[in-house]
Amino acid sequence: MRRVVTGWSADGKPILLFDGEPAHFDFGMVSSDEIWSTTAVPADSRRSDDPTSAGFVLEPPHGGTVCRIASYRPGASVELHATQTVDYVIVLAGELTMLYGDDEIVLRPGDIVVQQGTPHGWANRANTDCVVAAILLTAEGAAEREGLEWP
Repeated sequence: MRRVVTGWSADGKPILLFDGEPAHFDFGMVSSDEIWSTTAVPADSRRSDDPTSAGFVLEPPHGGTVCRIASYRPGASVELHATQTVDYVIVLAGELTMLYGDDEIVLRPGDIVVQQGTPHGWANRANTDCVVAAILLTAEGAAEREGLEWP
């Protein structure tokens, strides 16, 4: 995967900051390529360091955002959890089952989930990898501490 990030030089000219593979984190059956994160909205459009180099963090910094590409291998399962975020999850390849409450729904390429801080889980019950793009935004009323919880 190639990540291309533009930015600004010290003298105010547009430049290419990064061109290459993003930070990759492998958790066994699930992996994540961290594309970018912000610490606030509106975002700082003059940042020149790589905010993803500090390591994997599930939720964005309080008030911020995260953009990632996640891959789920066949048999992968993520238990029910909730984040203090609104998430846009876009299935790019494969098939992924979203678990929510006592229900579940199978998602296929082109399907988009808007996850509004509700308990959810994931399962890849297919025989091929599933790849999703996920954009997480801190939800209104989120606590400043990290944590997976729901009301």
